Amino acid sequence: MNLAHVVLGRKAFARNYLVLTFLVLATVVALAACKKKEATSSAPSTGVATIQADAPLSSDDVSILFPAPKSAADFANLIAVRDITTPNPQDTSKRDPVWSDSAFQQFMTIVNGPAAAVGTSAQINLPSEARTIDAWFVAGIRIDAGAPGFSSDIQAQYGQLPEIRLIIQPVLKNADGSPKALDIAGHLIFDFINLPPDPPPATDCFPRFQPDAAAFKSVVADVVDLRTRLNNGQIAGHPVSTAGVPLGVHPGLADPATANSLRNELLSFLEKHVSAQRLGSMAIAGLPANAPAPWIFLSILGDRKGGFGPAHGPTLDGAQQFAQMLTPAGSPGPRVLPAPHTNNLNAITCKNAAVSVTSLPIAQRNGVATATAFASPAPSADQTKQILDTVADPTKSFFFNTDCISCHTETRRTMDLLKVAAVQGIDSAALPNGQWDVRNFGWGDAAGKPVLQATVTRRTANETAAVVAFINAHR
Repeated sequence: MNLAHVVLGRKAFARNYLVLTFLVLATVVALAACKKKEATSSAPSTGVATIQADAPLSSDDVSILFPAPKSAADFANLIAVRDITTPNPQDTSKRDPVWSDSAFQQFMTIVNGPAAAVGTSAQINLPSEARTIDAWFVAGIRIDAGAPGFSSDIQAQYGQLPEIRLIIQPVLKNADGSPKALDIAGHLIFDFINLPPDPPPATDCFPRFQPDAAAFKSVVADVVDLRTRLNNGQIAGHPVSTAGVPLGVHPGLADPATANSLRNELLSFLEKHVSAQRLGSMAIAGLPANAPAPWIFLSILGDRKGGFGPAHGPTLDGAQQFAQMLTPAGSPGPRVLPAPHTNNLNAITCKNAAVSVTSLPIAQRNGVATATAFASPAPSADQTKQILDTVADPTKSFFFNTDCISCHTETRRTMDLLKVAAVQGIDSAALPNGQWDVRNFGWGDAAGKPVLQATVTRRTANETAAVVAFINAHR
């Protein structure tokens, strides 16, 4: 073999080697692309876009509604009030319930006592099963940056009380382990304020409380973090978005993939931020013993030293009237007793009947209430709309100038009298399902069905929208 043959042979080998190498590489690339395509098709996109922490909050981020329990397995995704504990201030190795035994016993004494009676007609009398703290579960959590309202005139009169409000309801366990949620609700309201209040209260007014801005800033930071991690798939490895979702059952609690993990996150959030020392007030919507009616509403104020007592209805007579009741359709006489004397058409004032008999005499009040919309015959459509829209507007109506029954019935009255079937910003499945669903946010009567339904009202949606707007503008 001469030198030319050797050179030609080497060139041919090199050429063939390059071709072979190219073919191998092409095959590897094609296989990788195929595997990538297979992986993509077997794990489709969730459709949830990743967000940054500075993305705006949405309604479900600050008003968190649990689904009403239906099966024994649902207990695992609920938070029992008894389970919410915080370190003991004197001994951090011990943990104290946020609803202390003392506060719970005071609650029971008040809601089953004479203050929860409306004249001689009826009074709340909780069933024995609901008289243990172990029966009470969290139906909803509401984070509010500025109760009783954000308008400048409300804050000028009442100050700003950031709060975390727990909506709690008794849930019993049937013999087969399934849950039975009772259509009774309590509120536990934990305040983030500086004490003592400054300045001192004006004559015939409550103190103007100032917010504990640092403590509530931490609350907001954790709300943002929880929302962001849930959206980005960092909770249970499954992304869930709340952006643009109408207010209803929280999407992360409705999704089986994240329900339990989110429940655990919420428990940790509560244990970090609420405590027995922050419990400022309570409330109840209850029933007489073993009876489906009438609904009776009662508020309870704390002295911020561990003592609690019934609150005179801010829109009642300021003397002997604490509770207010709603009777069923067809009952003789007025459906709302005592008749409220609201003040939501006057300029905002810190004076109200919860302070004293003389704080704001009935003759000086001017307002509307759904008691008028329960009358027969009902007012005209225009009058009805003006009444109900006023009650649903948190810049005009709030706890100190509008009665409880008005705030808890305006949405269903709007649906019944004005033939409204949908409300912007509320999941249609959570609208009150009948006149006897008086929940603003929680689990209410589902028109005769044995299982309660999650419920949201216009009033709650409007308050929530105001909270979201305030937090997004100030964080």
